[in-house]
Amino acid sequence: MKSKLDKTVLPVQAASSIDDVEEVNDFFNSAEIKNELHWFTYRDTLERAFERDDRNLYYVKEKSGTLIGALMVWCESRVLEEEEAQIRLVAVSKVARGAGIGRYLCEGAERFAQQHNKKQMIADVVEDSPAVEFWKSIGYEVQSEWETKKGTPMLTVGKSL
Repeated sequence: MKSKLDKTVLPVQAASSIDDVEEVNDFFNSAEIKNELHWFTYRDTLERAFERDDRNLYYVKEKSGTLIGALMVWCESRVLEEEEAQIRLVAVSKVARGAGIGRYLCEGAERFAQQHNKKQMIADVVEDSPAVEFWKSIGYEVQSEWETKKGTPMLTVGKSL
């Protein structure tokens, strides 16, 4: 899919250094993104994703070097079924939304999951979030409804790979 930002955006990159992890951590914990994710991202969680072969961090930068989107994917976890992978975090800067960056990141995560022989990708999303429409627009369907310990209504969305 061609993005409106193709001329100004670098390809999706997998984190390849601890500096990349730090930059992704800063992005996820920026005021703009953290408020929408509804939680703080811990650097050690991102470092573990970077260090493990069954997890990965992806990001997209503008050619100017500004990080405009990031994603964390897990292919192994005690909470996942054997054939499932999970997008744990995905965020795109407000200035880059609607340009296909989220789709671009998810496609990278889906390829990673397929390389790990996963057949299904899932993600959790707050039920009344605008992100629900994003997930539906890239082929994910609601699989279940649930609540966090604090009572936040959530959806698990999924897509066959």
